[in-house]
Amino acid sequence: MRRRLLLLFFAAIFLTACSSNVANNTPPKPTKSPEEVKKALSGLIEKRDEVEEFSAYYAQTTIDNIGKSDAYVYFIKNKEGIVSDLRFVVNYIGTAQINTRWIKINADGQIFEINHADNLIQKSFSYTTVQEVYDSDVYLDDLKMIKAMANAEKTIVRCIGGGLYQEDIVLSKRQKQAMQKVLSAYKNAGGENELYGDEL
Repeated sequence: MRRRLLLLFFAAIFLTACSSNVANNTPPKPTKSPEEVKKALSGLIEKRDEVEEFSAYYAQTTIDNIGKSDAYVYFIKNKEGIVSDLRFVVNYIGTAQINTRWIKINADGQIFEINHADNLIQKSFSYTTVQEVYDSDVYLDDLKMIKAMANAEKTIVRCIGGGLYQEDIVLSKRQKQAMQKVLSAYKNAGGENELYGDEL
């Protein structure tokens, strides 16, 4: 009987604490001053969404590569000034449709695989070109992969479709430096990194 009462007592305390947290739940605040954020973002290109009131930040190299195959990272700053939503993109542009299902990455012999990429692929077509874009949140394993890609001497991103369809994107030095620059800006601007620990 005493044991049951103790369990009920602790359950009541737990539920009270939870309801208190929900009632006092406030949106996160920036961890860096506006000046620090401005300095961290100064080398990036801002694309503003006036409807949703947020900004996406890209490296200059990524903007220069519009219309070409690329792999890159970007992130979001919302209207409250919170920097978050680090994202990884593989953008294939070519003349042949791949119908990408998997992505395999070789960074100096270290192999990474993204399975079921087709769930996140967006496709578009014109008379002469095909575009297939993989755009995903960055989790801890993804961050490790991106850092390996950015720091490798040679990085190859392979988009693999059904049958024998596949295409390789060999990243240039500038593309890899762009990844490093965005990761550095994300960290210096106070990007949310609870999932990343000390990896960022």
